[in-house]
Amino acid sequence: MAETVADKVLEETLRFRAALPGLLKEHPGKWVVFKDGAVQSIHETEEEAYTAGLAAFGRDGGHVVTPVMPDNAAPITAGVLFNVA
Repeated sequence: MAETVADKVLEETLRFRAALPGLLKEHPGKWVVFKDGAVQSIHETEEEAYTAGLAAFGRDGGHVVTPVMPDNAAPITAGVLFNVA
Protein backbone atom coordinates (compact mmCIF):
# COMPACT_ATOMS: atom_id res chain seq x y z
CA MET A 1 0.00 0.00 0.00
CA ALA A 2 1.38 3.39 -1.00
CA GLU A 3 2.12 5.88 1.74
CA THR A 4 -0.17 8.93 1.61
CA VAL A 5 1.05 12.52 1.66
CA ALA A 6 -0.51 12.89 5.12
CA ASP A 7 1.52 9.88 6.33
CA LYS A 8 4.71 11.41 4.92
CA VAL A 9 4.01 14.79 6.56
CA LEU A 10 3.27 13.12 9.90
CA GLU A 11 6.54 11.16 9.67
CA GLU A 12 8.52 14.31 8.85
CA THR A 13 6.79 16.19 11.68
CA LEU A 14 7.87 13.51 14.14
CA ARG A 15 11.41 13.64 12.76
CA PHE A 16 11.42 17.43 13.04
CA ARG A 17 10.29 17.31 16.67
CA ALA A 18 13.05 14.82 17.45
CA ALA A 19 15.62 17.12 15.80
CA LEU A 20 14.23 20.31 17.36
CA PRO A 21 16.64 20.58 20.33
CA GLY A 22 19.64 20.68 17.99
CA LEU A 23 17.90 22.94 15.49
CA LEU A 24 17.12 25.45 18.24
CA LYS A 25 20.87 25.81 18.79
CA GLU A 26 21.64 26.17 15.07
CA HIS A 27 18.66 28.04 13.57
CA PRO A 28 16.53 29.65 16.29
CA GLY A 29 13.71 31.78 14.96
CA LYS A 30 14.26 30.78 11.34
CA TRP A 31 11.82 29.02 9.03
CA VAL A 32 12.96 25.72 7.57
CA VAL A 33 11.96 23.23 4.91
CA PHE A 34 12.40 19.82 6.54
CA LYS A 35 12.38 16.55 4.60
CA ASP A 36 14.06 13.15 4.88
CA GLY A 37 14.88 13.86 8.51
CA ALA A 38 16.98 16.93 7.74
CA VAL A 39 16.79 20.66 7.09
CA GLN A 40 16.68 21.17 3.34
CA SER A 41 16.74 24.99 3.42
CA ILE A 42 16.65 27.87 5.91
CA HIS A 43 14.64 31.08 5.52
CA GLU A 44 13.78 34.33 7.26
CA THR A 45 10.04 34.20 6.55
CA GLU A 46 7.24 31.66 6.24
CA GLU A 47 6.53 32.78 2.68
CA GLU A 48 10.15 32.24 1.59
CA ALA A 49 10.19 28.77 3.15
CA TYR A 50 6.83 27.80 1.68
CA THR A 51 7.89 28.95 -1.79
CA ALA A 52 11.20 27.09 -1.55
CA GLY A 53 9.53 23.88 -0.36
CA LEU A 54 6.98 24.03 -3.14
CA ALA A 55 9.67 24.63 -5.76
CA ALA A 56 11.85 21.80 -4.47
CA PHE A 57 9.25 19.14 -3.68
CA GLY A 58 5.89 20.17 -5.16
CA ARG A 59 2.50 20.20 -3.48
CA ASP A 60 2.60 16.56 -2.47
CA GLY A 61 6.27 16.36 -1.52
CA GLY A 62 5.68 15.23 2.05
CA HIS A 63 7.94 17.96 3.40
CA VAL A 64 7.32 20.22 6.40
CA VAL A 65 7.61 24.02 6.45
CA THR A 66 7.93 25.17 10.05
CA PRO A 67 9.53 27.74 12.33
CA VAL A 68 12.37 26.64 14.58
CA MET A 69 10.82 27.58 17.91
CA PRO A 70 10.37 25.78 21.20
CA ASP A 71 7.40 23.42 21.08
CA ASN A 72 4.96 24.88 23.55
CA ALA A 73 1.99 22.77 22.53
CA ALA A 74 -0.34 21.95 25.37
CA PRO A 75 -2.51 18.94 24.64
CA ILE A 76 -6.07 19.37 25.81
CA THR A 77 -9.12 17.18 25.71
CA ALA A 78 -12.17 17.87 23.56
CA GLY A 79 -14.11 18.45 26.79
CA VAL A 80 -11.84 21.31 27.75
CA LEU A 81 -11.74 22.68 24.21
CA PHE A 82 -15.54 22.75 23.87
CA ASN A 83 -16.21 23.60 27.52
CA VAL A 84 -18.16 20.43 28.23
CA ALA A 85 -15.93 18.96 30.92
